This record gives sequence, C-alpha cells and structure tokens, in this order.
Amino acid sequence: MTHATLKVAVAQFPGTNKIEENKKYISELSQQAADRGVELLVFPEAAMCSFSSDLADLQAIATEHSPAFIEFMQALAQQHSFAIVVGVLSASEVTADERVVNQLLAIDLNGEIISRYTKVHLYDAFSFKESDKVQPGMIYPDNRELSLFKLNDFTIGLVNCYDLRFPELSRKLAVAGADILSLSAAWLAGPYKESHWEVLSRARAIENTCYVLACGQTGPKNIGQSMIIDPMGAILAGAGEEPGLIIQTLTKERVHKVREILPCLENRRYHV
Repeated sequence: MTHATLKVAVAQFPGTNKIEENKKYISELSQQAADRGVELLVFPEAAMCSFSSDLADLQAIATEHSPAFIEFMQALAQQHSFAIVVGVLSASEVTADERVVNQLLAIDLNGEIISRYTKVHLYDAFSFKESDKVQPGMIYPDNRELSLFKLNDFTIGLVNCYDLRFPELSRKLAVAGADILSLSAAWLAGPYKESHWEVLSRARAIENTCYVLACGQTGPKNIGQSMIIDPMGAILAGAGEEPGLIIQTLTKERVHKVREILPCLENRRYHV
C-alpha cells in the first residue's frame, strides 16, 4: 500500500471582468498557499472573469486577455513550485462559432500545461443559458474528452461546475483511475443552490470513493462554499462566502482503505 500524501488548497474569490483585480486575488492566495507548503492549488471556473457576463465581454476577455492570463498562471506555478488547476475562457478554434470555450487547465510545478478539459455540460438551467455564449466540449467514443493528470502518485480528474449534476462524468474519471476529483465552479446563487452544491459534491465523493476538491467563485453572484471532501463524504475543510483558502493533506492510504470497505467501483454491474 502506498503512503503517498498530497497537500492541497482550494482558493475562492469573486471573479470580475477587471483582470488585474483577479490577478491580485490569485497572487495573494498563491502566496498564502506557498507559505503553507501546498503542492496543488485549485482555483474556480472562469477565474479570469465574471461567468455571467454577456457574450461580447466574454469574447473580448477570451481573445484579448486569455493568453496572457494563462502565462501568468504558468509563471505562478513555476515561481511557487506547485501544481495549479484553474478555469479559463478561450477563443473558439471554430471560426464560424462566435462563442467562447470554457476550459480547466492543469499546470505542473514547472509551469507546463499537462492537462486541458473543455466543459461538456453547459449550464442551461435555472433561467440561465450558457450555451448561448459557450461552445460545448465534444464527447468521443474513446473517452478522450476526459482529463486526468498525476501528482505524488495520485490521479486527479477534472470536473467543471454543471458537470457535477451528471454523475456519469465523475464515474468515468473514477473508473479511469481518479483518486481525486478537482471540481472548479462558478456556482450561481439561487433557491436551493447551496444545498445542491454540498449534496452533489459529497455524493460524487461517496459513490466514487474518492476525494473531491470543490472550488467555487464567491459572491455577490456565486455562493463560494468551497470544500475538501473525504472519500466517505465527510467535509474535511470548508469555506464560507468570503474570499479565502482552505488546506488539507490527503493520503493515498485513505482512498485504498475506503475502497476496501466500500468497493462500489468493483461491485457495480452497470458500466458507463
């Protein structure tokens, strides 16, 4: 049995369309994480902007600011010698499609992008229509849309916001070897939304017997409430509504022990 450990942090803040303000939050939270010896730092979905902005603003951000923002994040990872997961918006490679692309990037401690996930499930719910502004990721027969990377003998799978409501993606990642689900979100506030966020995040941990790093943008438009969740569904660390950082050391041994006690992945009969 491996005794690998991984010190993780989940950072939350309110993304706005003022890029320099976002960078200031990110720089300060990154320094706090570095001071605590963090090895993986997770940021929210669309960390460079306000997720609910109109298409024209998102287009401008994706085309004019995204490349420099990604380089900024790569430099931070290299400066602090830790891995980063961060949500970005990029211009579509489909010239006929004016919508932007909603992605999560995994950056290693050398500043290299080692994994890239394009959001599959777009938030067309609760009177919001993400698909008007965002181009969905493709789904392939060979599952190459899945995004996983390795760190300290852990395998980490990427999940983006509304994906949380569709258990098939998380299950596919777990079957592909994920010990940790890294969930970045801009979970919009509204009736029952905080309850859904907690229940669904904990459910994904329990049913897949893996850790969940649930990271969300904070108010006024989003709920914050970031969490680090144990493979048994216990909340190991939680944040409130304000910007900040939560930190926890994860162990590979815990994943193994839970999967011995609760072998859901082995016992399942339906395969997705």
